[in-house]
Amino acid sequence: MNLKTSKIWQNLAGSVCKGALVAACVAMPATAQVEEIVVTAAKKSQTLQELGMAVTAVQGDTLEQMGAVNFADFAVRVPNLGFGNESDGRFNSNSPSIRGVFGDNTTGFYMDDTPMPASIQPRVIDVERVEVLRGPQGSLYGARSMGGTIRMITKQPDLAGDGVTGDFHATVSSVKEGDLNWAFDGSLDIPMVEDKLATRVTAYYGQSSGIFDREYLPTYENPVTGDTVANPGPSFDLNENVDDEKYYGFQVITKAQLNDNLTFTPKIMYQKVDADGLPFADITPGNFTEQRFFDTEEPGSDRWWLASGTFDWEVAGGTIVSTTSYFDRFLDEREEETSFLHFLYGVVIGLPVDPHESFIDENERFKSFIHETRYTSSFEGALNFTFGVFYQKNKNRLRYDPPALQPGINAALNVAAGAPADIVPGDLIFVTDNSYESTEYAAFGEVTFDFSDRFSITAGGRVYETKTEALIDSDGFANGGPSHIEGDQKESGFNPKVLLQANITESFDVYASASKGFRIGGINGNIPAGSGDICEDEVNALGLDPSKTKTFNSDTLWSYEAGFKSKFADNKVSLNAAAYIIDWSDISQQNRLACGFQFIANAGQAKIKGFEAEIVIVPMDGLILTGAIGHADAEITDDGGVVGVSVGDRIQGVPNWTISASGEYILPVSDEMDGLLRADFNHYGESFSANNEAANPRRRDPWSELNMRAGVIRGDWAITLFVDNVFNEHINLADSRSIAAETPGRQRLVTNRPRTIGIDFRTHF
Repeated sequence: MNLKTSKIWQNLAGSVCKGALVAACVAMPATAQVEEIVVTAAKKSQTLQELGMAVTAVQGDTLEQMGAVNFADFAVRVPNLGFGNESDGRFNSNSPSIRGVFGDNTTGFYMDDTPMPASIQPRVIDVERVEVLRGPQGSLYGARSMGGTIRMITKQPDLAGDGVTGDFHATVSSVKEGDLNWAFDGSLDIPMVEDKLATRVTAYYGQSSGIFDREYLPTYENPVTGDTVANPGPSFDLNENVDDEKYYGFQVITKAQLNDNLTFTPKIMYQKVDADGLPFADITPGNFTEQRFFDTEEPGSDRWWLASGTFDWEVAGGTIVSTTSYFDRFLDEREEETSFLHFLYGVVIGLPVDPHESFIDENERFKSFIHETRYTSSFEGALNFTFGVFYQKNKNRLRYDPPALQPGINAALNVAAGAPADIVPGDLIFVTDNSYESTEYAAFGEVTFDFSDRFSITAGGRVYETKTEALIDSDGFANGGPSHIEGDQKESGFNPKVLLQANITESFDVYASASKGFRIGGINGNIPAGSGDICEDEVNALGLDPSKTKTFNSDTLWSYEAGFKSKFADNKVSLNAAAYIIDWSDISQQNRLACGFQFIANAGQAKIKGFEAEIVIVPMDGLILTGAIGHADAEITDDGGVVGVSVGDRIQGVPNWTISASGEYILPVSDEMDGLLRADFNHYGESFSANNEAANPRRRDPWSELNMRAGVIRGDWAITLFVDNVFNEHINLADSRSIAAETPGRQRLVTNRPRTIGIDFRTHF
């Protein structure tokens, strides 16, 4: 980047200050300043302002004052961070997207130095900060960070602590459409050997009220005759709040100073969620009543634990960090499938029968072993670098167990057909056992050369080799009988990155980068499209050849970014902005069929163009104003010959605009007490979902939400009243990809919580 271009960036920042921000740039007390935040996004400590990439960092105290307890609570303040669902059911489906790069395994999620599935959604408790890195992180973070990376940094034990310290937090609230929510959590920081050994222990427990009610469906329409028919199933009273859930967990972190230069930090984390039902709305996000033939429960649970150990060794000229981790997760969920099967028999097959109760159970076991060792130099000269090695082995077993049965359906269909038809032999609807194993080896590094005090260049990359193996056995009526699929997929490559940075003044930096990201390929399951199979008509109508959907290749992208970071008005205002262009090739897109099956295909190419900006203003002591805006124009530029994909299509699950703003004011109300006022607002533009209907994407409306808090702070304790979702907006966050199959005309939607009013109590001791 030349000095002329840098001058343009500098003039732009100055113009913003002189124009829309003039009121914030004058008459501000000298003591009010924007906080300096230190991050480790580049695997070394740097201030947020000197880091040459677009990063949003939310400090732990800000998360507390926001009342953030889960992923969505902090995600809404990050520009160009979107929501989506890419897997079956509820627990394994969260799939965030950054800068329009949407899909499973496109956004990395790290707990400290350990990569974990982005779907786990840990509680935001005892967190030092959250960092969201926008743009591909293929050099330092690897295959699952092609759109960006989310890092949750936990609080560490204090070796120099003077006695036991800790925190306690309790909350109770009432949610519209439901009952009471409550939770409590606490942490203890325990020095054990002065300056040598300390432990931090955190535990939490809570309950969230359900908001959905299940109602008896007394009649249905015969699809052949058009007559209204009484439901012969047993009637039931209104079943309220069917999606109640409880959650609990703990973490224990110990830090040992082994010698003057070496520390060892072992950690264990555990979380479990037990849910009574699926929290999805039928048809519209404001519909809190589920009309069903039977009172079929849809319980689920999600349990995971993480054990890790990190050595941090100060050596001559730098630091060696070595982390070894083991992650284990088990989840199981149930969904009713009576409604879909009743539609299938009557409308598709043309044999109307009475509803027969049926449900489908899915469980998944995921294990991961990860190791990374890296060396980061801290030389006095112009040259510094980070080099490391990485290994990850994942084992994943997905089963529908026990087999999904519909007792009595074969006999009923035989009667309807007037002769033995054995349409559903043995009443077996579906059973499957899928085993996946993936291995990744990598060596990575970045080298930075300072040409002067003001200008530097960073170049680096990641050499990788991956292998995925799959074994899939399925059977049942829905599967078209037994099927067996096995295969493997291998690849290797190099992800480069180049970054130029210029420090124009002490408070104004510019940067430009080019980087590559990738996502590994894999193997698809069976699509039953033979004669008489449930996907036959749809597959034929689409012109799809199932024999060509058995595997899919990796997809890659190149991202080109330029941005600036600035502080002005005597450090009372910070303004950071970036613009980017992404060229995405061989896109791996999930294609969902109305028959309930799906496959991943490489869908040509796409281009994403956009920008984002973040501003922090501290006009006076105690008052902090923030704002962020992001735009992503993401569309297909080459359909790649994939059925259901057209040039000009919007990439699924990507909001075109994200906007957020917050204001927090801590004001003295007496000599010993302060008041707290806070408001958080966010807006998301429209997006599209192709769940179960790839050729006809569904539009998701723009949405906005406002949260407000007010409280008092006295010494080490605080009491806060809050209202979340003040205007009780009902929001379509994503389509649910059903465990069974979507009943036509009755899609299930992931939605937000209705208005919630409550009180928080927090103390530090």
